[in-house]
Amino acid sequence: MSERSRRLLEAMGRLSDSMVDQAVGKPPRRRLPRGAWAALAACLALAIGAAAILPQLGGRSGQSGGSGSEGTTFMSYAGPVFPLTLKQARQDITARREITLDFSPWQPVWVEGGEDGFWRQGTDILVTDTYTLANSGAEDAQLTLLYPFVAEPMELERLTPALTCDGAALETALHAGGYAGGFMGAGFTSADGEEGGSLNLLQPESWEGYRDLLADGSYLAAALGDTPDLSAVPVTVYRFTHPYSPPEDEDGGAPNPSIQAGFDLDYDSTTILTYGFHAGHYDREGGSMIQGFSIPQPGERGYGTDEYDLVVVGQDIANLTTGGYVTGGADRDTPALEGCGVTVERYESDLESELRRLFALCANDRLEGEEDPADEGIWYRCFIQQLLTYGVLSSQTASRYDTGRIEDLVSEVLVLRRVCWLEAAVTVPAGGRVTVSAQLTKQGSYDYYCAHTEKQGLYGYDLVTALGSNLSFTGQSAVLEDRGLIEIAEQNFGFDLAAGVRQVELEAAGEHYYLIVRRAVTEEPVPT
Repeated sequence: MSERSRRLLEAMGRLSDSMVDQAVGKPPRRRLPRGAWAALAACLALAIGAAAILPQLGGRSGQSGGSGSEGTTFMSYAGPVFPLTLKQARQDITARREITLDFSPWQPVWVEGGEDGFWRQGTDILVTDTYTLANSGAEDAQLTLLYPFVAEPMELERLTPALTCDGAALETALHAGGYAGGFMGAGFTSADGEEGGSLNLLQPESWEGYRDLLADGSYLAAALGDTPDLSAVPVTVYRFTHPYSPPEDEDGGAPNPSIQAGFDLDYDSTTILTYGFHAGHYDREGGSMIQGFSIPQPGERGYGTDEYDLVVVGQDIANLTTGGYVTGGADRDTPALEGCGVTVERYESDLESELRRLFALCANDRLEGEEDPADEGIWYRCFIQQLLTYGVLSSQTASRYDTGRIEDLVSEVLVLRRVCWLEAAVTVPAGGRVTVSAQLTKQGSYDYYCAHTEKQGLYGYDLVTALGSNLSFTGQSAVLEDRGLIEIAEQNFGFDLAAGVRQVELEAAGEHYYLIVRRAVTEEPVPT
């Protein structure tokens, strides 16, 4: 995925569906009432921690440690660089850490294009996070390392660190935590009395959010646990294929030929997951539901190939009917359209099989040929975490997901930040030491270009010294390789480019260090 695409998806993720509907002139979709899924959710839900969201990125400029009450807040916070930790704490192991912040990706690169071309400049940096592990014990220490980093599933291939021990690459296993953020409302009280609702995403905005996320160890424990196996949960699937209709005719009163599927259900005993459906009408009191989708026209994507699925969890639905309608709405008074039809297949399956099948369809659709997933198993795990924690199979469904649309979850889960860990094994000889190094690409924190804030052109990078780590550190230092490409706007490291101070010792009491920079004003380079 391109950087432009990623940022667009991230910005769009902060908008509720109702806001998007209003922007394009569509009526807001009616929300799906929540079923009584507490018992099932208790069996399925993953125990992940919820982030407490606090506003600060940095501390006081000029201080060498601590967080303070001042600093710059960014709309998109990329998260800090975390320290290495051990799966099992060891009293006989100490660590010396040196972290290097390298701005070489900021160097302009000339890209040939057509008759001319353009300069491309990155906003990531390269981080080398090095640890000298010393063993004071009388026996060799067999250690399981865990190296944490912040990433979105879509960016795992680019952002996953490379770990080495004494220069040799380590074999690693990847563990992904759940969504690190939370939700915020839209200035109203929902039908069930929830103040503000949970329509909008609220990704972590500060290092303190990650501090609270990792505080009690439950988030890491869940990340290291197994992906829930849902194969014992029976489901009934209704698959709709080969829809057909008269040609789309704006002037003739059929601007968007569509299929509606109506059925009866007990909302307390049944939950519906959908794939491909984009309109819904929910009548809890009347015990009925309508799901609808537009019929692809000749030449449109999906014509003759798409499928549409209703996955019924719990008691089966009844009295299923289908019909054609002139628009994609799902209201009962939508005018019918003759000459429409669809093939419906009903079969029984299990929740695991159907979620994996539909997840794969969604993921392939979202990739659109840009790249293949680095680890589709990790993607699926992140999807299941989101579904069981915040989706319709949760006892506390977020309003954002209460339509039960699988593709909505998949689209978002791929760009939601979380903490991941790389697991690796090393041996530190008795009385000896080894050097473990993590090389990684680190995204910068920034404000969206469309916001026109005073922080335009500023990017933030930060690290934490002890958060989430059980290592005993004998010291930590930081090195800045600015390469003449940046000017420092705010910091609490103590770097001084004018005086040539590019290596500093970090104070033991300092929890958090940050660096906020802008591009240095230089002469425009000449293409070579």
